[in-house]
Amino acid sequence: MGYRYIGRSGLRVSPICMGTMTFGTQCSSEKEAFAIMDKAYEAGVNFYDTAELYPVPPTADKAGITEEIVGRWLKTKPRESVILASKVAGAASGWFVPPIRHGLTAIDSFHIERAVEGSLRRLGTPHRRESEGI
Repeated sequence: MGYRYIGRSGLRVSPICMGTMTFGTQCSSEKEAFAIMDKAYEAGVNFYDTAELYPVPPTADKAGITEEIVGRWLKTKPRESVILASKVAGAASGWFVPPIRHGLTAIDSFHIERAVEGSLRRLGTPHRRESEGI
């Protein structure tokens, strides 16, 4: 598999990104989700997409489950071998109120920070905040 750089970041990703938006609903078995991600990983896919609002369709009781599944799978791989992409839910111009953060999903530094912290926690990835020395 050929890999491509993301801008000037130095990160090299597979040209195919493994989407995970159905893990926890349509793909309800964690075992099946792991098998899908393992198959992609074995084929050279190192780029995995998720979101704080997944799985789809979004519901308050399921929001974040996809990231938890991906996080448990991630523990089975060398951490540096997988590039994760996640997304922050916005207010969607009022046509949709995301069922997370009490519907308060403004795209501002406060809400983005809360979303990122939640995603990192659900994914089980190590991280430190700037205030902690980064």
